[in-house]
Amino acid sequence: MTLRFFYLLNLIAVKKLMYFSQTIITLAVVIFLAAATELVLAEDELDVGRSAAGQLKVDIDFPQPFELAVSVFPGMPGYATGELGVHSASVDDPTNDFFQLSPGADFRFILLAKDSGMEVWNDHGSAFMQTNETFFIGTAPFDTHPIWNITSGTPGNEYSLTLKLRDLNGVYPDSAPFVLSFTAVQIHYPLAIKQADPQHATLSWTTNAAGWELQSAASVAATNWATITNVPALVGTNFSLSITTAERQQFFRLHKL
Repeated sequence: MTLRFFYLLNLIAVKKLMYFSQTIITLAVVIFLAAATELVLAEDELDVGRSAAGQLKVDIDFPQPFELAVSVFPGMPGYATGELGVHSASVDDPTNDFFQLSPGADFRFILLAKDSGMEVWNDHGSAFMQTNETFFIGTAPFDTHPIWNITSGTPGNEYSLTLKLRDLNGVYPDSAPFVLSFTAVQIHYPLAIKQADPQHATLSWTTNAAGWELQSAASVAATNWATITNVPALVGTNFSLSITTAERQQFFRLHKL
């Protein structure tokens, strides 16, 4: 009897330990999934869904104007990004009357108007979209990333596009027009200077400064800065250039081409 009782106690203890371990694992999975969901929701995107009445809706989940950095795309001047995407709703949200789209619909967005200097590239990436031109999105689920481009603008000013969504299959009527606003953000790359010896100093700057050139002048207030054509060395993730300090006073800067 004593042995059987001891066995039962141990069996109960093992079951409790297993239940406790499973609970911890379940909680860990829930926490991980919640964190992953937050990361997904943190992306800047236009969420496309529908109302319960079948009206297309666009949820802009980022502050406007959206900031565009200097373009890194070849042949696309000014300021541009492809990070801002158009994404179909992945879950139903009855509280906000926002639901997933039918897979039977076939979507495009239409460019209705654009400010001077503000462009969005077509779905082939071959040219700027023209007013009333359509951009291919396709059937849900979708996650497409147009190139939004301020070709000529002043950092800090706002430039807008007016768009609407259309379903070519007629499952939904056109969405109401919506406006996206953008602003150019000028990135200033630091230029470091370090004395190498009494006659020489070393200039260094990041290799991320594509499209920038090194210039010099005798005064900070100079109107004519000269481009330095000496080819810099590559040291790690920086450009490095040795200059002589034996000449007259000089000032240096990185200038956007």
